[in-house]
Amino acid sequence: MIKITLPHGSLKEFANPLTVKELATSLAISLGKRTLGAIVNDQMRSYDYLITSDANIKLVLESDPEGWQIINYTAGLLTAKALVNLDPAIKIAKIGLNDDGFYVDFDAEISVKETDLDNIEQTTLQLIQNNIKITRVCSPINDLKKIYQDNSYVLDLINNLPPDKSQKCSYLLDDQTYVYNTFAAVNTKYVKAYKILSLAGAYWQDDSKNKMLQRIYGSAHLSKELFSEFLVMLAERKERDHRKIGKDLEIFTFDKLVGPGLPIWLPNGMSLKRAIQDFIREKEWEYDFIEVDTPVIGTSEMYKISGHWDHYKENMFPPMVQDHEVSVLRPMSCPHHIAIYNSKPRSYRELPLRLAEHAIMHRYESSGSLTGLERVRMMQLTDSHIFVRNDQIKEEFKRCFKLINETLTAFNIEVDYYSLSLRDVNDKEKYYDDDEMWDHAERMLQEALDELKIKYVPMPGEAAFYGPKLDIQIKTALNHEITVSTLQFDFLLPQKFNLSYIDQNGEKATPTIIHRGLIGTYERFIAILLEQTKGVLPLWLAPRQIAIIPVNETHFPYAQEIYQKLKTLKLRTFIDFRDERLSYKIRDAQVSKIPYQLVLGDNEMNDNTITYRLYGQEDQVTVGFDEFIILLNNRINSRQ
Repeated sequence: MIKITLPHGSLKEFANPLTVKELATSLAISLGKRTLGAIVNDQMRSYDYLITSDANIKLVLESDPEGWQIINYTAGLLTAKALVNLDPAIKIAKIGLNDDGFYVDFDAEISVKETDLDNIEQTTLQLIQNNIKITRVCSPINDLKKIYQDNSYVLDLINNLPPDKSQKCSYLLDDQTYVYNTFAAVNTKYVKAYKILSLAGAYWQDDSKNKMLQRIYGSAHLSKELFSEFLVMLAERKERDHRKIGKDLEIFTFDKLVGPGLPIWLPNGMSLKRAIQDFIREKEWEYDFIEVDTPVIGTSEMYKISGHWDHYKENMFPPMVQDHEVSVLRPMSCPHHIAIYNSKPRSYRELPLRLAEHAIMHRYESSGSLTGLERVRMMQLTDSHIFVRNDQIKEEFKRCFKLINETLTAFNIEVDYYSLSLRDVNDKEKYYDDDEMWDHAERMLQEALDELKIKYVPMPGEAAFYGPKLDIQIKTALNHEITVSTLQFDFLLPQKFNLSYIDQNGEKATPTIIHRGLIGTYERFIAILLEQTKGVLPLWLAPRQIAIIPVNETHFPYAQEIYQKLKTLKLRTFIDFRDERLSYKIRDAQVSKIPYQLVLGDNEMNDNTITYRLYGQEDQVTVGFDEFIILLNNRINSRQ
């Protein structure tokens, strides 16, 4: 007897082996029709998978997220087949899944070009229409190696499999093409909608030390109607992609010669970054933070004491050795701020001591994970470390949360959810082994959140190695989940660095550190800001606030006069002197999302007025200069 345990503990017994599809049909004919596969003992399996022994099984239906994944993996197989049909010399390295659908990594002697994508898509659609045969073929590993003896990429995957004697499987497409199997697939009739999205490069196994391959991204669906809605959503996300907006508005760039993951702020980007910095400095001044500046490097010994060397080394750049001194680019500024605290004896009257820094950090990220400003190797963090007495912890946490909330509100940032990052109690290597310290820290943080009435999601295993934290999470246009702001309790580093203060009884006591990331890094924050605003920034943040457009050369002197007045008032202004049609200049200013366009002609020059047009509007308004300045000041002061 084969015993099959279904969700909610339901038990079914069968005398003979049966496929996943047969299992589903035995439960209900309609269920069999809607079943695409199953999760068998935590492994994704196709609907034709043969169940031969006792198992825990969850059926995967068309409506399940896993069903969508199966459809997309099938579409990836068909795309791979289309590539090989068009060029038999192509080696299919890997088929994978992502949030938008699937991707196919391949090596081609003659590179595939953007102009080839339509042909590849049409070939794939023809394969779907022909309902080509997809057969799952399982073989011993040695036989599998013979099948892929000319494909070094698949051999690499096979050679890294766990050493067991079980069979491994491939898919045979149309009785001609083998593709190594890492997921479940179904008959092509289930693929009702299909589209290739883009072509890109990708290092094999996302490792920059390996060869650069080509990658096709695509998507598929069970329903043409739902797929149409999905494509509209993708177009919206593309429009919000900060990489596109950043390029269009000339905010930032990257250069291969400078190095991957090292952002270069262009003039417009620097203006935006400076406007944000000015606001952050005002808020930190309001909340009694003291700004400091510390080096971008530190000794390896300092990071060994802090614990970063043991717990964070894979994210650090290699040490620099000179004259027997070992230094590293800093990934964190905590030890530097601790050095400031330790620079003199402290009294309980000095606490809380709130040190803040716009700190430049360097963290190593793999080449495959670098994503515009969202994930970089050099960043500037709105960092702070607050040294408090134990009786001040909760109130200081609430105060910091209020500061973060006010700041994000000022930028109209939409928060997805709040994450309470806790330790994994069973992981004694990742987290400092002191249960009493951890229990106290987690209890204090949870109590503070409960008192603030913040709804949060507990996330065991996501804490920093030195303490629990509150992370404020945001979804990006690429559907990535990233942290924008963070508050962390730290009872560990004060012990490691022997921090102390003299309490009211004249005795030595140990402070606690609260780590505060106000808006995270400027890189990530600006990426979020560009995406959530679609690059239409409010006047106070716009890199170029005003475009002055003289009608012709006779109006240049008046344009210069207005420009100088606006510059004196610290308004970010430029004059469009280009020899282009007036309508072209106005349209270009609109495309560049400049809040105000001033059109200056004879009437404006003779009457000492200006005529302005707002971004996104057709109407033109003529006012006196002083009235215009009052209008601007009102908008800037109210942060509109």
